[in-house]
Amino acid sequence: MKLTEVATQRFVDNITSITPGALKGGLMTVSRHPKKDELLIGGADGTPKIYRMHREKKRVIGDDFNLIRAFEQMPGRVCAVRFSADGSLVAAGSTSEEKGEVRIYQAADGKLVAKLDGQRGAVYAVAFSPDGKRLASAGFDGLVRLNDVHTGKLLKEFVPVPLHAKLASAP
Repeated sequence: MKLTEVATQRFVDNITSITPGALKGGLMTVSRHPKKDELLIGGADGTPKIYRMHREKKRVIGDDFNLIRAFEQMPGRVCAVRFSADGSLVAAGSTSEEKGEVRIYQAADGKLVAKLDGQRGAVYAVAFSPDGKRLASAGFDGLVRLNDVHTGKLLKEFVPVPLHAKLASAP
């Protein structure tokens, strides 16, 4: 992950390690902390991570100084990450061999808050409700699921758009 000044298109710094193999695959998702210059990332290595956006000490080849926290590895690739509105929680959704998993962690210490019930396929999107009490997740099966953030209990699932059978026209 790289930091670039948009106005001038000037490269500023590498945020993640530039050591070959440090990330063990590509990045797939990024979410910015709502109150701090921190970035939550996920990707092919299956480990959600929080990085400091701006370097506070001189770069040394092979360092990963901007890494604040690595969460426990999830099954497969992490395809979706999100901070809660107050930045106290993070959610991550993954996919592995047509199965998905969503976890919620405390951002400050990495403690697991909940694993969400009801996932039946790859997860590609997660979002906290504005009040932070529910998490929406969606993925390959086309359903949106709403879960309780603190217990992981499935509250509701629904098809997000109306589906209609296509009618064949007469020749």
